[in-house]
Amino acid sequence: MKSRPTLKQLMELTQLSRATIDRALNDRPGVHPRTRSAVEAALRQLGAGDGETLPSASHTSSNALRVRLLLQAGDAFTAELTRTAASLEAEFAAAGVTVEVVNCVGASDEDVAQRVRESAQGAADAIGIICTNTPPITSALRECMARGLGVVTLITDVDADARHTYVGVNNRAAGQSAAFLVGRHLVGRPSPSVAVVVATFSYTCHEDREIGFRSLLRQRFPHVNVVEVIKGADSGAATYEATRRCMEMHGALDGIYNVAGGNEGLAAALRERGLAGRTLYVTHEVNAVTEPLLRADVIDYLLSQDLRLLLRTAVEQMRNAVAGGTPPTQALVPIETYSRYSLP
Repeated sequence: MKSRPTLKQLMELTQLSRATIDRALNDRPGVHPRTRSAVEAALRQLGAGDGETLPSASHTSSNALRVRLLLQAGDAFTAELTRTAASLEAEFAAAGVTVEVVNCVGASDEDVAQRVRESAQGAADAIGIICTNTPPITSALRECMARGLGVVTLITDVDADARHTYVGVNNRAAGQSAAFLVGRHLVGRPSPSVAVVVATFSYTCHEDREIGFRSLLRQRFPHVNVVEVIKGADSGAATYEATRRCMEMHGALDGIYNVAGGNEGLAAALRERGLAGRTLYVTHEVNAVTEPLLRADVIDYLLSQDLRLLLRTAVEQMRNAVAGGTPPTQALVPIETYSRYSLP
């Protein structure tokens, strides 16, 4: 009597994930015809095509979901999200979810794309990713979706056809929130100058935040002048140098909005010119760098989100996508605003 092929054999032969094979074997919706044909061909090759059927993969995998988080972000935010994922490990394990965090800080787009493709070689059922919206990465994400993996973007989005769901705040609204804080604080000054710090507009969140910031200033506070967009590259050293050059050219800044990382460098540049606590300073995320700066009155406001809610929502949407459901195009989480007096 022939031994029945195992899920591991099918995964190795087809290079598809466990979840995708589960969907194909159980005739669930959302499986591409080519994927279904690949599974059927593998069954025939392994000797299960002559009337013999493989026991349902769902009985073997139960409700298991293997998630890989790829984080092409700044150091401080990556560390905070990694810590948050670790704090949810027991909760996720009880739900059959394992989460592997892959640190892609400083990685090129091509390196990130390669790690995305590696995730599809049987290592994960779903990918959660923070990344630039660039052709190498979006092409790799589309390949993963074609293989049946769930793909969810966190914090910053990519092309809509390269993921199932975006999970995070409304970044344009976040930029508008920053503009409202800056404009209200500077309303009594005749022609205040402010600067915006970005890492790269390849992050759609940076572009959306800057657009929202400028649009609300034009509408509500036209007397506020955005004198420069500073490229900080999510690096403390690069942000320090770029901010220092900006102030050498434009003088003391009345306000600054950092949509990115590198806050240690920005704070150092302000302190160097005696502007810490005098220049209105709004940025994003509560982490090991920004929280002490907020408590020290260097940063005035932090715009953030509940990272535990973010990860729980992302896992929910990944499970939905892998199960062949119809996930929403976005799942927004609330924008949280902190001053030193409202920190936990």
